[in-house]
Amino acid sequence: MDEHGDGDGAPISSSSQGTGQSGPGARTYRFVRWAVHHGRVLWLIALALAVPSTIALVRLYRNLTSEVEELLPRNAPSVTAVDELRRRLPGLSTLGVVVATSSPAELPAAERLIDDLAARVRAYPPELVRAVKTGTEAAAERRFLAAHLPLFVDLDDLVDIRQRVEARRSWDTRNRLGIAFDEEDSPPPLDFSDIEAKYQARFPGVRLPTKASRAETHGRGRYTDEQSGTTLLLIEGRESSLGAHQARKLLDRVKHDIEALGGPTHYAPGLRVGFAGNIAVSVEELSALSADLGKSSVLVVVAVLVVILLYFRWWAALPLLFIPLSIATVVSFGLVTLPPFRVDRLNSSTGFLGSIVVGNGINFGVIWLARYVAARRRAVPLEAALAEAVWGALPGTLVAAVAAATAYASLTITGFRGFRQFGTIGAVGMLACWAATYLLAPSLCAAVERMNGQGPPARPRADDKPANQTMARLLHWVFARPRAVVGVAVLVTLITFGQLITLNSTHLESDFSKLRRRDTWASGEGYWGRFMDRIIGGNLSPTVILTDSPEEASAVAARLRSEMAHPPLAGLVANVRSLDDAVPRDQPAKIAEVMRLRKQLTPAVRATMPPERIAEIDRLLGTDGLEPIGLADLPPSLTAGLRESDGALGRVVLVFPRLTKRLWQTAQLEGFIAKLREIAAQAVPPGARPGRVAGTLPVSADITASLQEDAPRASLAALVSVAAVVAVIFRGHVTGMVVIASLLLGIIWMVGATFLFGIKVNYANFAAFPITFGIGVDYAVNIMARFRQERARRPRDGLPADPARTVERVLLSTGGAVVLCSMTTVIGYSSLLLAKNQALFLFGAVAVLGEASCLFAALFALPAVLLVWRGLTARL
Repeated sequence: MDEHGDGDGAPISSSSQGTGQSGPGARTYRFVRWAVHHGRVLWLIALALAVPSTIALVRLYRNLTSEVEELLPRNAPSVTAVDELRRRLPGLSTLGVVVATSSPAELPAAERLIDDLAARVRAYPPELVRAVKTGTEAAAERRFLAAHLPLFVDLDDLVDIRQRVEARRSWDTRNRLGIAFDEEDSPPPLDFSDIEAKYQARFPGVRLPTKASRAETHGRGRYTDEQSGTTLLLIEGRESSLGAHQARKLLDRVKHDIEALGGPTHYAPGLRVGFAGNIAVSVEELSALSADLGKSSVLVVVAVLVVILLYFRWWAALPLLFIPLSIATVVSFGLVTLPPFRVDRLNSSTGFLGSIVVGNGINFGVIWLARYVAARRRAVPLEAALAEAVWGALPGTLVAAVAAATAYASLTITGFRGFRQFGTIGAVGMLACWAATYLLAPSLCAAVERMNGQGPPARPRADDKPANQTMARLLHWVFARPRAVVGVAVLVTLITFGQLITLNSTHLESDFSKLRRRDTWASGEGYWGRFMDRIIGGNLSPTVILTDSPEEASAVAARLRSEMAHPPLAGLVANVRSLDDAVPRDQPAKIAEVMRLRKQLTPAVRATMPPERIAEIDRLLGTDGLEPIGLADLPPSLTAGLRESDGALGRVVLVFPRLTKRLWQTAQLEGFIAKLREIAAQAVPPGARPGRVAGTLPVSADITASLQEDAPRASLAALVSVAAVVAVIFRGHVTGMVVIASLLLGIIWMVGATFLFGIKVNYANFAAFPITFGIGVDYAVNIMARFRQERARRPRDGLPADPARTVERVLLSTGGAVVLCSMTTVIGYSSLLLAKNQALFLFGAVAVLGEASCLFAALFALPAVLLVWRGLTARL
């Protein structure tokens, strides 16, 4: 052992030093002999567990889903409503095939492509496609509405139209007789565009008979927008809007048929094709999630391999670390599929845990291997080196494993299913990786050395000198300026506290569109969806209120319409549709009102009106005789979304939200959904089951509410549990308080960094906070444990107990291994920074910030405080 200590760079736990032993005892040697002697049996058991676990792991990733409702408890209101929606409705899922042109002259070619593709899609099996629309088949709907539109106008609006006409007729009469009042200098306007827009929004996807478009002029009546140069094919799937189970199959088949037709350029050189709608969203997000997970896994393995080789400079370090680690990771995923955990699928919150378990779990092997390699380089015999590695690393890594597992397990106390599964897999993974290190690595290490005939090569002497290391030079700077380091730490902490006092619910991300894959707005569904929304003129993904009878649905719809103009629904609801909209109510009264109105529109009144105003009112009132209509008279499009799988009609209410960003603001979204649920409960008769509100917006609202409730609880539980572990390690000594203080400082900096980079807490990255407590505390634990050891050892060795020298010695001998452990963890997190999925990216960003904050606090701020505050140092 040289003057700088062990020279191995491995942290030494306080637990081992608390016994007073200067080396491994008889119990340690017995364990090593047992592990090596029974190594073959242990490996057979491990492989026997790994085989079924691998099958379970493949099944988990095969069931990978991007649906956000998978993150909530199964009994959450929005989740139970979604399940009921899937059972009752044949489907509200849509796939829009948008064809964009480079010039107006290419529109006919784009429409030919749509027609040819539509002919192929209509031949798809009925379990895959429910309806195919180009807009031409809507001619019957338009003719029907043109003949019966007054019956679909609310009676109050017909009265309003009549009153406007009467006011104009009265003004004309007074003006003609010369008795107009002075305040009536101008005639009352006859503008019905507001009423016309209201009923256009009531039938999204079905163009009302308004001013003739280019398509109607040519007799085609298509989903075509001349201004943007786009045309649309609308495909309605069988699955519900949140359960596009066959979405990928449908989209792949559509893409294959487009290629079979020669591709878009076969029809015109400038044509481009894109996909929109909730089916496209589902496929896009799931494909991004799958690709990101595969990429992150490869990057983690490659990067960690490189770091391990550079650090140990021994090829055998790779199998010694990665084979046990791989088995432990696979087995941990297999275990969580069994009772009592029963994890049956992975989602956007848990899918990347394989990379995280590898990045965190390898730390235990790194600490163990560092002690072993250091011993072998001192020519310690194999068995003695294994014993020294176990003696020196096992207690400390056990503490780290328990702290990490405890932090992960704190997530299981929440009601958030995504958090619970995340915590379960993480906790089992940490313990499995620790166990594999000490049960499998000793025998593997002995086998590798027997095969190779020698241990790790001797390290060049220059590498043994801490002064020549980059880390050592950086730490020497801290030793020379501890007061400056403390001052900077205090300043950063005060600035962060100033930010923390503004922390509120607005720092929770409720705009889930910001968590989609980042390229969606430039070339994906987000980009093409804007064209589809413009062509359709409304939202095709309604929020659905499920009731148990047509009477209840009618009452809910009536209550909704009466509340639409008042907060919190004002400006957020584009339209409410129920069976009353398909089969209009008050038809006799409406027909009578229309007759009165037509009588008011005398030739004299018409003569005073501009031609466009006459056309507007004629479109609203119709020109033919009106007759009452029944359900059998309706075109299919007017009952779309209202007819259930069992043929029942009229028990659901469709609420079409406006296309506004206000609904992605936390307060607006929660108020909107709370009001819908209140109306769904109060509009039904006393004693009846309240209506159930289903859709993406209720799921988003429940996730936001769950975050507000569970995030503080899980964070507090993680902090308390980690603090308890630290207290046990240091037996209530003041050293434990210093460790917790270092962790708290890192957490504060971590939160401040999220403010600095504008990162909001969301359902994906929140888990980075509690697990950082468990992983980040390990750095301060190792430094303080080594500090206590060095302070106790120097007097025994006849060296002066200089606190400054002790701190320097600790950092120079321990800093490298601490940084290596942090690097492997950061590599696991940093791989997610390359993800297209923004949820994964933001998790990686928060986790990296947490790692960096806790490492800087332990490696720089904590030693600086010990150098400045000599009174504290003396008590440690």
